Amino acid sequence: MPEMSASRGVTVQMPLFELAGAPATTPATVHAISIPARAFTGDFYFMHRATDRLWFALGDVAGKGLPAALVMAMIQEELEHRIVSCARTACDPSVTMTRLHAFLKPLIASNKFASVVIGNLHDDGTLQITNAGHCPPMIVRADGEIESIDSTGPVVGVLSSSQWTTFETILDAGESLVLYSDGVSEAESCDGEEFGVRRLAAALKAAPERRTPEEIAEHLHRAVDQHAGGARKDDLTILAITR
Repeated sequence: MPEMSASRGVTVQMPLFELAGAPATTPATVHAISIPARAFTGDFYFMHRATDRLWFALGDVAGKGLPAALVMAMIQEELEHRIVSCARTACDPSVTMTRLHAFLKPLIASNKFASVVIGNLHDDGTLQITNAGHCPPMIVRADGEIESIDSTGPVVGVLSSSQWTTFETILDAGESLVLYSDGVSEAESCDGEEFGVRRLAAALKAAPERRTPEEIAEHLHRAVDQHAGGARKDDLTILAITR
């Protein structure tokens, strides 16, 4: 089973692929775009297939440039370890988040933190997500309606005592989950107007009817670029998963 993770300091546009080794009842496909605003990125993402579910994560370290990239690299390594470990025991995403926070809290500076989404998609369509202060993931339903998933706890690496809950829903066949960094929602037009969650939802609703993850991610990327006139002040990452 191939794993996906953000390359450090380079532009990454992952092609659409079927998850190798997945049972025929799970036609999950994935497409990711990650474009740093500078030479280094503070965004990170990770995918891991284990037994009856697909694990995923996406996050953003506060700040830009090399300092954020160094924290990102530390988080990326620990996140991969924690997700793989939790996947073996089928634990809840909130447990993974708690363990990531416990690792980060004593190591990162007081002015640094990360917003993170960790979740998994079961073969039967059960979707579990823990959102630590990150941009709300969007679900594109089969009828074109958009649902957002708000935070289920604070950002990681700040509070001494933090707790997270897990949001659960069903992702039906043909429906998609879209995760993204604030380089999408906070992209500014020439007059300083942010792209925002409403434009993001409208762009997803207007995505091509077939709604493959590649089409969704590329359509959203184009909408952001058009709004910002091609300018990029922050790292941009989009991860689309279609069942």
